[in-house]
Amino acid sequence: MEAGRTVECSADPYGPSSVNAGQRSTTGLRSTVTAGLLWSMFSIAVGKGASLIAQLILGWLLSKEDFALYAIAISWSTIVMAVRNGGTQRLLIQKGAQYSELAAIYLKFALLVNIGGCAILIAAAPILSDLYNSQDLRMMLCVLGLSLPLSTAAMIFQAKLSADLQFAKISRLIILSSLTRHASMVLFAWMGLGPLSFVLPLCLVAIVETMLGWYWAKSWPPNRALTWASIGGILRDSQWVMLTALASALTINGDYLSISLLQSKEVLGVYFFGFQLSLALVALVTSSLDGVMLPIFSALGSEIARQTDLFLRGTRLLAIGATFACFGLVLAAPIAIHGLWAGKWDEAIPVVQLLSLTMPVRLMIPLCRAMLEARGKWKLVSVLSICDGVGIICAGAIGAWTGGLIVITAVVSAYNLLSGLFYCSIVAKSLMTPLKPILIPLFSTLWIGIAAVTTGGWLLHWGKQNATEMWQEPIALTAYVGIYVVLAKIFMGNSFVEIKTLLLRATGARLI
Repeated sequence: MEAGRTVECSADPYGPSSVNAGQRSTTGLRSTVTAGLLWSMFSIAVGKGASLIAQLILGWLLSKEDFALYAIAISWSTIVMAVRNGGTQRLLIQKGAQYSELAAIYLKFALLVNIGGCAILIAAAPILSDLYNSQDLRMMLCVLGLSLPLSTAAMIFQAKLSADLQFAKISRLIILSSLTRHASMVLFAWMGLGPLSFVLPLCLVAIVETMLGWYWAKSWPPNRALTWASIGGILRDSQWVMLTALASALTINGDYLSISLLQSKEVLGVYFFGFQLSLALVALVTSSLDGVMLPIFSALGSEIARQTDLFLRGTRLLAIGATFACFGLVLAAPIAIHGLWAGKWDEAIPVVQLLSLTMPVRLMIPLCRAMLEARGKWKLVSVLSICDGVGIICAGAIGAWTGGLIVITAVVSAYNLLSGLFYCSIVAKSLMTPLKPILIPLFSTLWIGIAAVTTGGWLLHWGKQNATEMWQEPIALTAYVGIYVVLAKIFMGNSFVEIKTLLLRATGARLI
């Protein structure tokens, strides 16, 4: 293990040897959680900021069909891309104490899986190219396939950094990787490469992540032979992880697949564009949770009570932050999207608004999944994820079959609400904890968000009759922020104290 790790997975550093020791361990863990979340959120904020800037530029340089072709490419390649590395990265994080014994074997297994995935995508490329009558799609799928084996070694290094809770290094890697990807997207689009601009950067990112991972991990795992017995063992361990990854990928891209078969490329392009705008905000939260909470939950080991307490605190804080951000996007979307693209993407405004309304509930799923995975409930997570993936495909198909863009978005948004609530109920039952402590903060913040965004929306409506557009949005957003903060402080005061305490502790914590 690398020096500087504060929590060992192979031992119980929070045992009952002494009350003071337990208190120190608790303080250290909370500092690690806070530091990790802040580092992760900072890195993803930079990444998503770069993504938004890139999308702003790409929205001018590329056409709706270009965006649609990218949506088609990633939706059809979901099955292969989701099982890349054979699920070994998440297993290495969970089994961090066994890294030296497992890493080399996992690396070889992952490379075999990725080479196979590359071959599948290259073979499928001409078939899908003919189906959608696009030669660009053939090249895109081939590039996606090539990126798989190129990214294999990076997985090993990132798993080690994550297992060692080296969140600062992981965050710097994410930042540099994201900047490389989005800067090269813009460059390729400016060069006139069209939809290929979306996928060519993946090969560059794989090289950058491998080099940075090698530099920061500063070690290569001892060589171990990959035998048939070890392959069988990995498959037994990773089968549910791969199924979960596949289902999660279908959850993200399954609606694109349904829409591409039932609607025009223009409708798909607008839906994809709007979804990506809303996802840019959502990923700031979900990626942080996914990258930080699984290692933290796993580090607690068998301390069920502390895991549950940390999970419930996380749901309360997430409810406040996610609702604030998502409902703010509902209010800001019309003027922001119209102003940034001069009306070119106005059709995407209702897509962003409708998806953002139910996104706070949807955001509970990554936290629930991290909690279940930390307890080794891979089968349950896989079953839930598979149901979720099938559900989003059906929602997209129902919307695309019964109506146009607005109907599609409304059906998908309603599904997000139901799936988030269902996930919360399942995880509460699995953890043997009441559902009420999860749902009350969630619904409280939703009603607070509705009150705040309604007031802000009324000011926008009034402003159109009495003022210029330049000051409508700032006034509406100021009113929204003020009302949200006041109501949240009144009805969820304890959670506000928790946020303040965490932030104050983070300023004095060493970011590992």
